[in-house]
Amino acid sequence: MDGNGGPCGGIWTAKDLIDAGLGQSAVRRLLVEGRLRRVRRGWYAEPAADPAVVRAVALGGALGCVSALARAGVWVPPTSEVHVRTSRWRQQVMPPGVLRCPPVGGPDAVPVQAVDPVEVALRSAWFCQPDESLVALMDSVVHLGLLPGAQLEGILGSTVRARALVARCDRAESGTESRVRLRLRARRIPLRPQVWVTPRDRVDLLVGERLVIEVDSRAHHTGEDNYRCDRDRDLRLRALGFIVVRLTHEQVMYRWDEVEPALLAMVRRGDQWWGARRGAA
Repeated sequence: MDGNGGPCGGIWTAKDLIDAGLGQSAVRRLLVEGRLRRVRRGWYAEPAADPAVVRAVALGGALGCVSALARAGVWVPPTSEVHVRTSRWRQQVMPPGVLRCPPVGGPDAVPVQAVDPVEVALRSAWFCQPDESLVALMDSVVHLGLLPGAQLEGILGSTVRARALVARCDRAESGTESRVRLRLRARRIPLRPQVWVTPRDRVDLLVGERLVIEVDSRAHHTGEDNYRCDRDRDLRLRALGFIVVRLTHEQVMYRWDEVEPALLAMVRRGDQWWGARRGAA
């Protein structure tokens, strides 16, 4: 057992161990040798198991909501809390640093594995996250191919809110990109995401005909190679007459009140149009 052998990255249930052919004597030997430790009754962890997952299980639940989605590679809003989903009958107060997300009903009510699958985590996020973050989460889930977009409404439920949020989903490669798209569309600014403006250059957002907005996520725009490629592309686009605006993660997440007026000024000036249309918002 090396931290990756368990069904959920080093966390085993008693049933998992039985299914793996380990009887009670073998389990006792692994406990004595320190290759397993008991987290709570019927649940065991390998030494290298994810501490956040171990903590969730020890509290009687599963790693859920945005914590489970982040573990699956989904973009989630910054948080320092571990999100735990428990069954409805567990009402204990969670310790500092742990957020108990509202339980979801049906067969998901009692956690049966250490980390919630994507569809269950998304249902928990539905009760936990604001609308903008939910759309960004769904954009990321679809972009990664974890769930098809056609299934989103069925997972969240056929409510007016669910239909409205699913309708706001679109192509995006990061949550910060989703947020910029949503905020500009809320200002009734027409734009298209993930547009090929040349045979070799796809941009994050294209406003009008020529205003390119690139949103630098932490995951994909750091490092010397990415930095150089981004600037090479910016230079090519500017040579063709495009106006390129590059936004940082910090600007989108924490300084939008400074960024939005600058973008709106460009649009009002008509920077998004070519030739004779310039100056016409």
